[in-house]
Amino acid sequence: MTRRQLSLRLLSITRRVLPPLAASIAARIVFLTIGIALFALGGWAVAGLASGESTWGIALVIACAVVLSLLKGLARYLEQFAGHFVAFHSLAMLRGYFYDQLEPQAPAGTDRLDSGDIMNRVTKDIDRVEVFFAHTLAPVTTAIIVPILSVVWMGTAVSWTLAAVLAPFLLIVGAVVPFLGAGATARAARELREARGAIAAHVTDSVQGVREVLAFGAQERREAEMSTIEERISAAMKTQGCWIALRRGLNQAAVALGVVTVAMVAGADVLAGSLTLPQAGMAVGVAMGAFGPVLAVEEFAADLDQAFASAARVFAITDRAPVVSDPAEPKALTAGDIEITDVTFSYPVEGDEALPAPTVLDGVSIRIPAGKRTAIVGASGSGKSTLASLLTRTWDPASGAVAINGTNVAEVSLSDLRATVASAPQRPYLFNDTLCANLLLAAPGASEEDLERALEAVDLTGWLATEKDGLDTVVGDMGERLSGGQRQRLALARALLRDAPIYVFDEATSQVDPATEARVREGIARVARGRTIVEIAHRISAVRDADLIVVMDAGRVVETGTYAELRARGGALAALEARETRQPGA
Repeated sequence: MTRRQLSLRLLSITRRVLPPLAASIAARIVFLTIGIALFALGGWAVAGLASGESTWGIALVIACAVVLSLLKGLARYLEQFAGHFVAFHSLAMLRGYFYDQLEPQAPAGTDRLDSGDIMNRVTKDIDRVEVFFAHTLAPVTTAIIVPILSVVWMGTAVSWTLAAVLAPFLLIVGAVVPFLGAGATARAARELREARGAIAAHVTDSVQGVREVLAFGAQERREAEMSTIEERISAAMKTQGCWIALRRGLNQAAVALGVVTVAMVAGADVLAGSLTLPQAGMAVGVAMGAFGPVLAVEEFAADLDQAFASAARVFAITDRAPVVSDPAEPKALTAGDIEITDVTFSYPVEGDEALPAPTVLDGVSIRIPAGKRTAIVGASGSGKSTLASLLTRTWDPASGAVAINGTNVAEVSLSDLRATVASAPQRPYLFNDTLCANLLLAAPGASEEDLERALEAVDLTGWLATEKDGLDTVVGDMGERLSGGQRQRLALARALLRDAPIYVFDEATSQVDPATEARVREGIARVARGRTIVEIAHRISAVRDADLIVVMDAGRVVETGTYAELRARGGALAALEARETRQPGA
């Protein structure tokens, strides 16, 4: 996206704050204009004293300067207040927009994104965009309007010759120097934002994986990787710093040369008798004050490079199309049999669209009866978890259909589907909050008795009794204070609280010992009696009592039936069970 496109996009998202932005610009014009007027009055007064102007005239000028100074302070306050009101409200709107656009992409569209980089975009990058609202729009506008007013006034009230002398220097300072090296600084800004995103991701990984880093003695390697990223940051900042230093040096030289030139021409006009000395002093004062608005252009130019680079990084995420979305006219959904018909699916290949995507599911057809417990088993990589993700519509199949009670899940709203189908994944996410808060995520209106009933079903009440804070126990970042099995059982309890007619459990007890797993299954069967349960299982021994067992291999259904039927056949299920029960070394 070009800078113009980025600007229009930012203004479109934040259009509600454009009225206070206009007020900020108006106040800034008044503030800067008064500032130039004070310089002009000062120049007139100094020159007037030298030329013997009356004391009353000088006193009147001083009185005007005092009044103008008070008005200037008021205008400055209004400009700052309105400008920062716009900036901070715009940042809030941008963060809300970022989340609103990111949420429909989850989970399929966000699973492959780096959490550290995403956090850097939604915090640091959006913070950088603040420059666009607080320090760009008003300065750019006033850098055009105020110098034009100054030149026109000087030409009208003093001398068009002096106006013509001043104008080129204003153009050089405001429209030429700030754009020297613009391409290099823009590239450096993009590299800087990307590198800072990379270092945020690296630090996040290092902190979250600190145990593994220490266990394998990888501290020096991680530090070396960070040093490489820091070198990228240093190089980008050096490029920016060099151009900023050059531009600011040139601007200071241009300002000094402009003021001196105006003073020399005005002095010559005084000697020629075409100007009075107070008029010449006023002209020099205007020249000194008129450079303030145009100098602001270079001052924000470098930060603006980073603001646009940050905005581009934000929109690179928000503009991603959701993997699944609500239909234009959603149909009503009622629970019933689940029909999976000739489903084929491949995960998209990231980074190289020319590469063929490996087929994960190939012509899968299954009928899952309502109100029954169906187990889907198979070797690792057979497509079980992918099938579960299609049932919850994390992904849509490339071909074929998934239907509940005859209604294609792609034709119902996502909120309706998620109210009908509750799930518990193998690796659940727990918020750094209390047990109670993590459970209430699924059912905000649940009572304490409801929570305890769900925890009892998954065999967590015994452990909970040993925690002095009970339901107010904080689980830690990503549930680190809990064991893997406790995290999984808490996720199961959370799903049960949803009170949905269909449950999908994706290896949700894979980290639980067999004895505990048996108690959990008994509790779930008791609480979810009469509900449809689809269970992705990794142990055949745990699903022998399922009403239906579906065996998958290499993305295809190879067997279906009850445990007794499949065991008697001596086929794929029997082979899986034999592998499971085979003793080491046998």
